[in-house]
Amino acid sequence: MSDVSEGFVGTRSFQQADFEKITQLVTAEFKIQEALMENGIPTYYLTWPQETKQAFLRLLKALEGMELIAFLRKVDERVVLKVVPKPPVKPNNPRINLIMLLATICTTFITGYFMLPATAGIPPVISGIIFSASILTVLGVHEMGHKLTANKKRMDATAPYFIPGLPPLGTWGAVIMQKSLPPNRDALFDVGANGPIAGFIIALIFSAVGMTLLIPGEIPPSEVSLVPVSWVLLINGFASLNLIPPLAPPNNGWYMHPIGYAGWAGTVVTMLNLLPAAMLDGGHVARAATISDRQRFVLTFASVAILLFSGSEFMLMAFLIVFMSMFRHPGPLDDVSGLSKSRKWLIGALVAIFVLSFPIRV
Repeated sequence: MSDVSEGFVGTRSFQQADFEKITQLVTAEFKIQEALMENGIPTYYLTWPQETKQAFLRLLKALEGMELIAFLRKVDERVVLKVVPKPPVKPNNPRINLIMLLATICTTFITGYFMLPATAGIPPVISGIIFSASILTVLGVHEMGHKLTANKKRMDATAPYFIPGLPPLGTWGAVIMQKSLPPNRDALFDVGANGPIAGFIIALIFSAVGMTLLIPGEIPPSEVSLVPVSWVLLINGFASLNLIPPLAPPNNGWYMHPIGYAGWAGTVVTMLNLLPAAMLDGGHVARAATISDRQRFVLTFASVAILLFSGSEFMLMAFLIVFMSMFRHPGPLDDVSGLSKSRKWLIGALVAIFVLSFPIRV
């Protein structure tokens, strides 16, 4: 329990009157065995078992007016609730978001500008504009899936930070920064899952549109490409419906349209984010769905192994996951209440999205 409460010790001195008022709020929602001040923090050992999920949410709401929050954990087979001061939230600086967005617009435009050869028939400026707008839309929808969910769950989170990068994508993606912990496992799951789901849907739409805009070209027969499983299905389906431009000599392949390339990139990014490791979106889902550190270690190990066996293109991401896994996931405020049954079923859908997004070599 000390991992989530020690940082608050000394930030506020609780008086006896404070302790009594907090105790009244806690006992109104929970059956308690013991109430005491432990290291200066109001601490309550709960009778177990009992319903905790909705009771904890009601308690959080009751504590808001006192600028307090609560943590619920299992420690040595006992359920412990601690009430601590709500940490201050540093105000956002929207100028940083804007500067990073403008920089990413420039880098993705440059990437799109040089994306296609002159024989493709699309002017470089148009190619740059289309790719920049498309990839920023895919990444933006993904991050807004996180942001809107965080807002709904009453969590403090920043606007998206777009990260400029070098070709072949012109960006390292986008992130939002969570400034407060989710109230329970359901909220943690929703924040982690809704970004990839939203991003995958828009990436799939852009991929499908891009399929109909493929440009026949002289592609070296020996060239190996990474193609998401969903793309293989789309290509086969569209080919059977004659929606893909036919190949005619001397052409033996297609140039990817900027819209399709943005869809491809968004699909691969979805796969990477859904890896059940560290602080990735899939890591949040795994943290919400699993209990033991050992289970999460196995999932992290498997994620790194998948990347290493997928090719050198993913080597950097594998090392990044190893680095991120050195920092312990804080979990939700209520780490005792389980994940709802409907969300457990949704894990199957996330696994399906991961498989459809996984790139194979063709």
